[in-house]
Amino acid sequence: MSSNKLTLAQVSWTNEAVPKSQQFDDFYFSTDGGMAEVEHTFILPNNLAERFASLGEQATFRIAETGFGSGLNFLMATELWLTTASETAQLHFISFEKYPLHLDDLIKAHQALPGLVDVAKALQENYPFLLPGWHDVWLFEKRVRLTLWFGDVLKGLPECDGSDSAKVDAWFLDGFAPVKNPDMWQPALYQQMARLSHLNSTFATFTAAGDVRRGLEKTGFEVNKSSGFGKKREICSGKLVHQRPYSLKNPWFSRPQDVYSQPGKAIVIGAGLAGGAVVNQLAQAGWSVEFLEEQDEIATQASGNLAGAVHPLITADWNLRSQWYLQGFEATLRAVLPWLAESQTDSAGLLGDLSGLVQLAVTETSAKRVAEAIERVGLPEQFAQLVTQSQASEMIGAQASASGVFFPQGGWLYPKAVIERCLQYDNVTLFTGQKVLDIQQQENQQQSRAVWQVITQQQTFYADIVVVATGSLDQNLNHKLGLPIRPVKGQVSHISAEQQTVPLKMAVTHEGYSAPCGHARAVSGATFEAPDMSEFLSLTSHQANLEITRNALPDWLDVQAESLTGRVAFRPTTPDHLPIIGAVADNDWMQKAYLSQSHTHAVYRYEKQRYQPGLYVSNGHGPRGLMSVFLAAETLLADIMGRALPQPLSLYHASHPARFAIRRWRSGEQKSDKDDVGGL
Repeated sequence: MSSNKLTLAQVSWTNEAVPKSQQFDDFYFSTDGGMAEVEHTFILPNNLAERFASLGEQATFRIAETGFGSGLNFLMATELWLTTASETAQLHFISFEKYPLHLDDLIKAHQALPGLVDVAKALQENYPFLLPGWHDVWLFEKRVRLTLWFGDVLKGLPECDGSDSAKVDAWFLDGFAPVKNPDMWQPALYQQMARLSHLNSTFATFTAAGDVRRGLEKTGFEVNKSSGFGKKREICSGKLVHQRPYSLKNPWFSRPQDVYSQPGKAIVIGAGLAGGAVVNQLAQAGWSVEFLEEQDEIATQASGNLAGAVHPLITADWNLRSQWYLQGFEATLRAVLPWLAESQTDSAGLLGDLSGLVQLAVTETSAKRVAEAIERVGLPEQFAQLVTQSQASEMIGAQASASGVFFPQGGWLYPKAVIERCLQYDNVTLFTGQKVLDIQQQENQQQSRAVWQVITQQQTFYADIVVVATGSLDQNLNHKLGLPIRPVKGQVSHISAEQQTVPLKMAVTHEGYSAPCGHARAVSGATFEAPDMSEFLSLTSHQANLEITRNALPDWLDVQAESLTGRVAFRPTTPDHLPIIGAVADNDWMQKAYLSQSHTHAVYRYEKQRYQPGLYVSNGHGPRGLMSVFLAAETLLADIMGRALPQPLSLYHASHPARFAIRRWRSGEQKSDKDDVGGL
């Protein structure tokens, strides 16, 4: 059985509280003075103080590091950034760590750094889950973004976007010495550095080993030696002076090149969770947003449920979907936890509760999946904890029928309240009762860019960009955009206080989910009833909800199906159970460049994908929208404004709008015609 489990750092300690790696038999930083060593080895050779001070107000400076270790290099760079750079500029620090420190060891290591107390505390409080892959951490009101890759650096670097908007300005080549850590110091490392750098990107490293110098020079870096710190005789630094072209491995999923460096006017169609999250991101970035909804109020489909469960997706093999929804879960926490802190005294209605959720293993399949995930992936206790049947019962407040997993930061949210919070900006205007009839691009003689017009039954709206987030029921728009969205009916049952023997203490998932939803009420469900498109509540569906609920929580309810109320909604689902997010391809061009051509040419012979400038989509979020819409919105904003992605490339490609047409073509299946992939 293969394993994706992280191996945590094993450390010992000197009298000076400096951690020493047992894996590499080397210190994480100098016992002669770690902070002085970082200043001499990385800060000064990269000329960071002067470069930080000279940046423009909206600039981003990107540092990439091999070997996060105790985070000392990051803390030093962050401290310098906060005292030197413009308050509106952003530091993006990307670091790779194969053997991350446990939080307790990280905190202990920081005790040896008295000059970095505030930045160290911020890192400690936001240290991500110790799970493999990519994690984003935002600090100091988004002045600092830390992207941590837990795993092999030579697997992580190819996952980084090499677009112009994501190039690295300075490199910290740290990690342990080449003689002790030869797996990292490979030609592939220097090749990836060159791919991700621009001309004059700088680097610095503590080693002057000949193999390292020659590897850097071979990929286009100028290398200089200088005196080292303490016992180290020499160090190296330099910059990229020869840039070579690199072919994309997936040109059909390349990022849009037509970006908006300054905010303008946007239209977002569809006032559900997906649209609300996009509005939230655009409004924060300064866009003027018109939010259009066909119905007379927001959240009329699945986003109108009284509660939705929030938790990551556990699979035995930590597959692509698990990785995607881990990132989505983390993005949801980034967005919603501050709102929950603000809403503790909210008397108008509860936003939700993310202080815990129990997932019961009510079937053999679910129990086996969890056991295998523990064995193959490893689930840190801050992320998930195995609980016995009795422990689960105590946590839930009602008798549980099985053991399960406790997610300390899982819980439930009221989607409509989340959407309302997304709209609380002066630069957002909501228009209800606006059924969209057509979206057209209109040439603008006064501007270099075309303007989009959205035609509704009442009026025509104009904007620089349009984001379509209409869910499953607008088949006209979904077809025009080439979105293989299938509506799946779901019915939830509403449960009053009198129909419960005891109130639930927290949300529970089983074959469905059950959750408190404020004011002593609860909700339970939901059915999956494809291809039924009936909008009416069904007694049979209430009975199905009661059956799965009683199988998990046998003593919780005192009610018959005939007495239940509820609601019906239609989830937008996709063939691969991942959402559809990103810029909409230029269908005519894609037909000529890819779909009508042989799929067997060498990848470098295909051009980059072309898109319809200013047209984007966020759809297909299905039953897990609360764990996907915020990551989707972050990704869209990155594409719209030409910023670094919040995802590794494999996950970005996995939710690309053109993926279904491209997959059919690349597998050699019958070529799609225009109707298969849609387009305006």
